Amino acid sequence: MNAKSITLIAIFAAVAIALNAIKIPSIYWPGFNYTFCEIPIVVSFLLFGFKIGVLVEVLHIAGQLLLFPVGLAGFAGYTPGLVVMLLMFFGLYLASRLITRKASSEKPFSMRKSTIYLTAFAIAIRGTLMPFFDYGVTYHFLFPLFLQISIPEAYVAALVPGFILYNVTVPLYTVPIAYFVATRVSRALKIELRFLKQV
Repeated sequence: MNAKSITLIAIFAAVAIALNAIKIPSIYWPGFNYTFCEIPIVVSFLLFGFKIGVLVEVLHIAGQLLLFPVGLAGFAGYTPGLVVMLLMFFGLYLASRLITRKASSEKPFSMRKSTIYLTAFAIAIRGTLMPFFDYGVTYHFLFPLFLQISIPEAYVAALVPGFILYNVTVPLYTVPIAYFVATRVSRALKIELRFLKQV
């Protein structure tokens, strides 16, 4: 890894931390907000691959805990964030494999078509699996463990549609913006996208 890559990793982590300050409340899931902090993390994944994407997310979480300490509540909130990014990375990886395979047998994919595939797979994986994690782990394990509260089952069950809607809508803006930024950065700095060779 060269100095340019290390600098970009630090920049992406810093931007992710800074973007946490912009919060748009979700009216259907109390306590949860739409943020833009996932965008630079996805950009780092597209540019450098899985290990660097995870590293940027870990640095993002560490920065949040250091700069905005919230005690044990932070662990309850930031642990699902890491799981979310792993699911998004998996969806993007599957989409990139399909795009690469189709592009080798057909004409190269347009940016629009690649964006649609990447977004659709990220939504499919995150929107399908993350609501189970939110229901079973976040509300039945992490919150009781770190916050020492027991949330009524009826309340958690009523939030399930919100879990699904949130995890479907976040990739709708995160992935297209991240892919656009990643392609521009890769061209400007002559860094090849890790998974998508055809742009």
